[in-house]
Amino acid sequence: MRPFVVLIFALSLGFCTSEPQKNPTRDPYSLETLIFLEEVLLDAWESSESREDAMSRLRYVCRTRDTDDGYLCYTWGLLEYHRGNYAESYTAFRKALEKNPNDSLYKNMLRISAEKSGNLADLKAHSREGEVLAIFTEAQKLCKENKTPELESFRILAERGILTKETLRRGVLSDCFQRMNDGDKTLVQKEIRLSSLSYKDRLYADQMKTDPFSRIWDTASYHRGESGQAVGASAGVVTANAPIGTESGVTSATGLVKPSIAITEAWRKLKLASLSGNEPQGREAIRSFLAEIQSAKRKGKLEGQLALALERAAKLLLEQDPQYSKLRFLAKEL
Repeated sequence: MRPFVVLIFALSLGFCTSEPQKNPTRDPYSLETLIFLEEVLLDAWESSESREDAMSRLRYVCRTRDTDDGYLCYTWGLLEYHRGNYAESYTAFRKALEKNPNDSLYKNMLRISAEKSGNLADLKAHSREGEVLAIFTEAQKLCKENKTPELESFRILAERGILTKETLRRGVLSDCFQRMNDGDKTLVQKEIRLSSLSYKDRLYADQMKTDPFSRIWDTASYHRGESGQAVGASAGVVTANAPIGTESGVTSATGLVKPSIAITEAWRKLKLASLSGNEPQGREAIRSFLAEIQSAKRKGKLEGQLALALERAAKLLLEQDPQYSKLRFLAKEL
């Protein structure tokens, strides 16, 4: 499936109609932004002379006209971190979080760069969440040095939902916790919330949020790595044998198909029809798929580009993928 992801991304760029500009736009997926980012990254790795100019350009656009999701500032932060300029990377990650305050990846890099640059005190004073990130980093550092953090640090982390029963058993702070006396352990455990925090689910949620195809396609199964019976060629899959009403399918607990993934359901039905060679169902499914494609194109410029890329990829699948050999003639409908 991953080659098809690259195919769709390339097609989505190919069908953009706007002319390249010197600077990026606020849209992180615009052709102008992608071209700018490509040029900067190529220059950053070409030579020391071009690298400094590239970093200067990236620093400027971060401070003056970053994308709405803060990605250019984040890119600047990564490059500075790689160069060992931790203070600069800390500044960049802070600016990225100002644009996208709920991004877990940005938060983690801000925390790491704060430690590397000696800015934990600044991070702690920046916000309530910054305080938690700083306390966690300080506690983690002490644990690595075989020192036990203060009880108050554990209590705050437990109270804010960072520590769970599971992380106290197997997390990075588990050894430190085991060295605490029984009385302190009890005080910390009293602060732990009943609901556990799933970092895996948070990762999947962040990946889906930053995947542009999530606007029109169910990308959950793709990001979870559920590629056994992949349907479709976009940056997201559903399982062909997933029963309706299951997590891998596209129906909610109420039995209603979610509007944002109706196009995925249409393609799922098309694949099932192809696997069985059911021509009437295949024709009905392709009509439904095309109707959803047209609906997506009317939602906005980006959605239109993604839908067009998805349509082209679907045509290639029907023409070339062995799984669709029984209904190959349906490619003429696209």
